Amino acid sequence: MSFMPGNNKVRPFRADSEVDEEFDGVVDNRQCRDVLCCILFLAFWCGMGYVAFVSFTHGQPERLIFGVDSYGNVCGQENEDIPGVQLSGLNMKDKRYLFYFEDTALTGSIDSKKLCVAACPNDTISTMEELEAYADIGLSYCSYEVENFTDITFGDIDDCPDLPISPSDGVLYRCFPSSIIGEASKLINTEWFKKALADIKSSWREICYLCAISIGLAIVMMVVLRFFAGVVIWFMVVFFIMGSIGGSGYLWYQWFLRKRDLDEIPVEEQLDSDKQNVKTMLIYASVTSGVTVILLLLLFVMRKRIALVVALFKESGKAIGAIPLLLLQPFWTFLALAILTCYWIGVFLYLTTSGEPVAQEDGRVEYQQEKIIEYMWWYHLFGLFWGSQFMIACQQFVIASAISIWFFTRDKSTLGWPILRSVGRVLRYHLGSIAFGSLLIALVMFARFVLGYIQSKLKGSQNELLKYILKCLQCCLWCFEKVLKFINRNAYIEIAIHGYSFCKAAKEAFAVLISNALRVAAINSVGDFLLFLGKVAVAASVVVIGLEFLQDDPDVNYYAVPIALAAIFALLISHIFLSVYEVRIYQCD
Repeated sequence: MSFMPGNNKVRPFRADSEVDEEFDGVVDNRQCRDVLCCILFLAFWCGMGYVAFVSFTHGQPERLIFGVDSYGNVCGQENEDIPGVQLSGLNMKDKRYLFYFEDTALTGSIDSKKLCVAACPNDTISTMEELEAYADIGLSYCSYEVENFTDITFGDIDDCPDLPISPSDGVLYRCFPSSIIGEASKLINTEWFKKALADIKSSWREICYLCAISIGLAIVMMVVLRFFAGVVIWFMVVFFIMGSIGGSGYLWYQWFLRKRDLDEIPVEEQLDSDKQNVKTMLIYASVTSGVTVILLLLLFVMRKRIALVVALFKESGKAIGAIPLLLLQPFWTFLALAILTCYWIGVFLYLTTSGEPVAQEDGRVEYQQEKIIEYMWWYHLFGLFWGSQFMIACQQFVIASAISIWFFTRDKSTLGWPILRSVGRVLRYHLGSIAFGSLLIALVMFARFVLGYIQSKLKGSQNELLKYILKCLQCCLWCFEKVLKFINRNAYIEIAIHGYSFCKAAKEAFAVLISNALRVAAINSVGDFLLFLGKVAVAASVVVIGLEFLQDDPDVNYYAVPIALAAIFALLISHIFLSVYEVRIYQCD
């Protein structure tokens, strides 16, 4: 949406229609919108609460974390008796590792007996005598009821595993074959990881300093974008023009040299490869020149729009300077998303392990889930998509609303607390609209996940046509999701200003975007690229400073590791800070 001042009123500018002369800033007299969507959202989360209740009631995540043997005993803790299972209810506090009779059973591909053991076998057990010797020192790898080794059976589900028993290492409370661990260690280079962890431990202070510096640099970058955006943007344009023309000229020069060298060779001695290289260079030069001409024409047509981008960056800086607490909004969203993710993972662990133990004829236990649990898993997954998109939408609305209040307030001294007013508006009037917009995106994300799930199931299929169709659908849904997010973001701006319902706001936003396509393209392309350069500049500066800090430190083996961590943090911080700029710029497109 584009804003421009009138003679004595601050009004929204629209290229396709006249603006209502009665418009006098952000609408204060509002009413609740999209009430049905709000009720649906609240009812959905009541359902999420029911899923959590069922999960916490019937789930046992310890089975997943510590492992459970074939008789329903969780390793590393005391257990309750399971009716009909003689070897259940055992005290496994001293037996913390899950041992499989057959190594390949770790992948779940075959049926194998599982036992809790005190330690994984560190040597190959080849004979009955060695197996009995281990049992004598409390390291039995046979069923719990085996006391006499004179009359036992061997097999995947018998008294003892087949000999020889390969040595294994305890990883995540499971006994993994040492051979697999060794191969993985070669691929992963565990020695490097050990040194890298030691480097992080020894340079944690420097990492903290670099993180603090990155916050300061991000603030400096925002100041630079406010006061020097024009210089930076026009420098980028000039550099791009010179680079495009120079690149085209270089390719034509290379074609000229190759063509001249080829013409000096007699025709009968010319190689096909040389002719092809000259032809290829001519194609490269022609295509590059054509693209350069098109881009130069676009820059010429959009020169006024680029000037508009410069003005918008300056205006955005003023807004953030007037409402500095806007910079905290992405942090609150990040915190809310982190809480949602932790909640979702916790419920997921309980939901995955919910099931009732059922005794089998051979004395083992099988956990069986009700069919409704499977549907609950999909319901819970959709809750993650909808909840996360709802939180992001709330951030976009609050920032857009606060900036709108600032922009349309003539006397800035009476601005008050625009962020609190925006939060109050979304809670009182527009929860339904936010829920509606986030629901649409969540549905597309859920559809993409389902398609991905189907694709994973068809990996071994020979139906190439079906795979191709699914990939096309996945691509189309990805594009649709991006477009939908863009329209939603602008719809929230319309809601923030006019108090529309979501559908009307989306319609108005779409009309404005279509009628100002060139302006939108200029702002999005130039603005996004400039913000990207700002993020990269902050991270690159942290890398350079980190090199000065750590390159001569004798306690650091790989100074690239702590520097990389600090650079990732710098990218995250700069993205959080500049995302506020991004919302403000989109509000003006």
